[in-house]
Amino acid sequence: SIPQEQLDEINSVLERDFMIRAIHDVKGIDIGSNLIRYKAEVDFDGRALTRSYLEKHDLNVLLEDIKKIETIDDVEAFLLKHGENIVDMLGGEIDRIELKLRKKFPQIRHCDLEIL
Repeated sequence: SIPQEQLDEINSVLERDFMIRAIHDVKGIDIGSNLIRYKAEVDFDGRALTRSYLEKHDLNVLLEDIKKIETIDDVEAFLLKHGENIVDMLGGEIDRIELKLRKKFPQIRHCDLEIL
């Protein structure tokens, strides 16, 4: 286990990220040679993630795609496409946050963020 003050500092950086609503079950483990394994369960803000996704897309194109929806199959295809893209984006956000933690705390050798 690492000192509570150090764990609190890492947690604080994580909690201030705009994509994160809350963190749970946090563990900071000393793995020797002044290195840390950090683990946390992360509750992502779905609205922030979706807003970020929408900012990267032309909303006029999305609106045109929506206007073309006529059947249940069309609805399903639309939601599957964008749902998959949002999940892919979530993976990218996890990578971004882990990289941010490693840059700020170089002693973090392993960073394991699990989605709640």
